[in-house]
Amino acid sequence: MLVLAAGSAGAQGPPPYGPPITLEQAKKVIAGAEAESKKNNWSMMITVLDSGGNVVLMERMDGAQLGSIEVARDKAWSAVAFRRPTKVFEDLVGQGSRNLRLLKLNGASPIIEALK
Repeated sequence: MLVLAAGSAGAQGPPPYGPPITLEQAKKVIAGAEAESKKNNWSMMITVLDSGGNVVLMERMDGAQLGSIEVARDKAWSAVAFRRPTKVFEDLVGQGSRNLRLLKLNGASPIIEALK
């Protein structure tokens, strides 16, 4: 998975986009995320996008909040669009100062974890 505005979000450029994820690969990602979720007693929405930002597979676990559907989609899209984990945005926003401008960056979701 994966801010360019007037400057860069990191010293290195983002990694190149890879080939689109297949349905079989997406199923494995979902299975791994679901196993981790169950291990931690979380009810989550899991969304897998291809390298073009298109939904390949979505799963809403029993008990997951309906609001998590859009949060998961936005988080996944941010990771694809900016070619970096959304944790990068969360960490930068957490540092405050000039990084707070990221809150206005369209399409960049600084959320690392959906509400549980």
